[in-house]
Amino acid sequence: MAMMDAISKHLTGSFNVVQVLWSRYFFHAIIVVVYLLATRSRSVFKSSRPVTQLQRSFALFAATAAMYTSLIYLPLADAAAVQHVAPVLVTIISAVFLGEKVGLRRFGAILAGFVGVLIIIQPGAEFEWPILLPLITAFMLAIFLIQTRTLQEHDDAYTTLFYSTFVGAIVFIVIVPFFWRQPTVDEFLLMCVQGSLGAIGHLALIKGFKYASASVLAPFLYSQLLVSVILSVTFLADPLTVMMLAGASLIVASGIYIWHREVYLAEHLI
Repeated sequence: MAMMDAISKHLTGSFNVVQVLWSRYFFHAIIVVVYLLATRSRSVFKSSRPVTQLQRSFALFAATAAMYTSLIYLPLADAAAVQHVAPVLVTIISAVFLGEKVGLRRFGAILAGFVGVLIIIQPGAEFEWPILLPLITAFMLAIFLIQTRTLQEHDDAYTTLFYSTFVGAIVFIVIVPFFWRQPTVDEFLLMCVQGSLGAIGHLALIKGFKYASASVLAPFLYSQLLVSVILSVTFLADPLTVMMLAGASLIVASGIYIWHREVYLAEHLI
């Protein structure tokens, strides 16, 4: 997923962000549909919760659109760091709207996560408005993750995989002709790779959750941020600041602590 984002940022230097978003969704959708037709029955395309699936798909669409727009202005590392506050937002949304209890320890971790965000966005003299876009991405991803958790009880994981790109694929197929620039062969192949990496990433996540619980896998999701930082510096030649590293460390630490606390409480409340 980090490699996909790095290629996407590279492409935004030559193409309108709408065309970059189109390639991310279009090739992703093709690979997923071909994979499902080859390995699953046709019933995989039917959802028992179609409205929730479409809402979740729209959340991913909005998150991706905000993230890729931010990559026009921001280093990949900065955008990825703020985006990874999403697990912290999941805890807040679950408490406010779903009535889940949040103790003082998790509340403290939430505050630490937001301090990390403030360190990165630096409100004040050096504040740049595009840094708010990854924050929108994080909020939409939190909604996406909560709805994913809800759908696990009703739909097959592969049904949810199919619907993930449904809204984005349709929207960008319709509007991309108005922003189209003919790519070279190399650019077109890079677009194919970009969308393919998205499909592979989502398929890998589903396979991972098939063999291990979410509590085991959750900390490893932060490896995306580590790879994003590496690619930001080496592949994209973006600057790496002390403030970004400090803020990212706080965000990751708060997210891992919230995960640890939720696992602890789940084990001791059984």
